[in-house]
Amino acid sequence: MNKIIFTLLFLLLPTLSFALELSLEETDDSIPITIMPISGKASGIIAADLKRSGRLKIINHSKLIGVSPFGGSIAGINKFSDVTDYIVRGKVNQEGVLAIELISTSDAAVTRFNIPANKRARRVAHQAADKIYQKITRIKGAFDTRIAYVVVTNKASPNRQFRLMISDSDGENAQTILTSKEPVMSPEWSPNGRVLAYVSFEGGESAIYMQNIFSGEKVMVSGRRGINGAPAWSPDGKRMAMNLSIDGNSEIYTVNLESGQLTQVTKSDAIDTEPVWSGTNSIIFTSNRGGSPQLYQIPAVGGKARRLTFNDKYNSAADVANNKITFVTGQRGAFHIALKTLGGTDKVILSNGRLDESPSVSPNGAMVAYVTKKGNQNRLSVVSDNGRARQFLSAPAGDIREPAWSPYLR
Repeated sequence: MNKIIFTLLFLLLPTLSFALELSLEETDDSIPITIMPISGKASGIIAADLKRSGRLKIINHSKLIGVSPFGGSIAGINKFSDVTDYIVRGKVNQEGVLAIELISTSDAAVTRFNIPANKRARRVAHQAADKIYQKITRIKGAFDTRIAYVVVTNKASPNRQFRLMISDSDGENAQTILTSKEPVMSPEWSPNGRVLAYVSFEGGESAIYMQNIFSGEKVMVSGRRGINGAPAWSPDGKRMAMNLSIDGNSEIYTVNLESGQLTQVTKSDAIDTEPVWSGTNSIIFTSNRGGSPQLYQIPAVGGKARRLTFNDKYNSAADVANNKITFVTGQRGAFHIALKTLGGTDKVILSNGRLDESPSVSPNGAMVAYVTKKGNQNRLSVVSDNGRARQFLSAPAGDIREPAWSPYLR
């Protein structure tokens, strides 16, 4: 039990430190774009998505006088080139299909596409934003995705409640997947975006479960003696990495989800935890084997671990997507969210709080969800990979913990 307590303290080290003073900051990007009004809420959702990317600057449509409506003439559109680089016009037909025109003001080139109707109208707007974003930046959009997280209410009361929730990538449309009086933590999406793995103490001890977000079907993956923590799906969905203490020490293991075969990946006297897959054959994890928490990489079948971080005395909680790795780094008594390319040496500090934690990177590597303090509550935040856009996301009242960004939705 002492080993379990020590490991949990190691994992929660940032949460045991300093108060936060947050100054919300936004910096405009160099690509101005104007979203003309579209019936319903589509134009507002598209504009908010593109602004959150940190690569596009939203110009208010009121600054463009005389732009013809959807399908109208584009003659003379270049007169707006001093104000905006792109103009978006759209129209929703009776069947709910959203037609979009993306017009370049420099050469009047028009890109047209249709977004099929969906019973969740917000998804139509998110998909339109994805298309616009990819056309302009050549980076696949990730606005039509979801974020999972844990909400704790009455956290200082015997009646505290833990809810595992999912929402759209902008924090809207929040839905409860699981409610428990016992701790729930470490949500992780399956590669197909249909199942969540998580850790629950509902049986009195930690156990790892998989739960289908549509049917509610739940299966225990590991309920072994000691620590069962930090589940992480392999990219092919066939294996799950996790943190177990079978022999009394915290190590990284993988389990074959079909056969149940367990493979020990690390073996050391240190605390090895927080595994995340880097491709199908490699795992990045946190360990204090060098004297302080740092990131290491090891073959998924086990072998020699290679240290990845050397600067600062605290680096942990990695997440990987699209050749980028985000993690928590400790600097002069504060904890920030950092980002660097896999194999790179230089990191970028993305967050500006005193106590930021639990980073999760979008599947295109362009945005990072994380938790930061505002007052006495943890808030759900997102920052662009260039640090130019940073904002709080909408979320239910309560203490927000451990966001996990979904893969691309299918």
